Amino acid sequence: MQSMTERFTAALHTLDSDRDVGPMLEITGEDAQLVKLDEHHETSGKDGAKVFWEDYRNVFGDLETSFTHSIIGESSAALEWTSTGTLRSGKPFTYRGVTVIEGDEDRLSAVRTYYDSAAFVQGTSGSA
Repeated sequence: MQSMTERFTAALHTLDSDRDVGPMLEITGEDAQLVKLDEHHETSGKDGAKVFWEDYRNVFGDLETSFTHSIIGESSAALEWTSTGTLRSGKPFTYRGVTVIEGDEDRLSAVRTYYDSAAFVQGTSGSA
């Protein structure tokens, strides 16, 4: 799972900087489940992954994600991160979370992300 974790983080950095979902789709399995738990948003497969990642990226203007810690097992990994940038409105934000990925070295079978949504609430300072 080590190389898949590296591929996932590289794909996310490409999504952040270039808005390109292609690398994410390349590593996603045909039956993968993707869940963003705070909004009860769930999709599956490559078509669902395309919508999932485009919806995610479209919330932001500028975006940069730094991975701070990881726990990597045989078929899953938990990745802690901090993202900073601007929302589409131009409002600066910082938020933190954890993404759990499952799969093998070839394809992801699941992605679940948990994060602090306070940065997206109007009228907050945007800090965690």
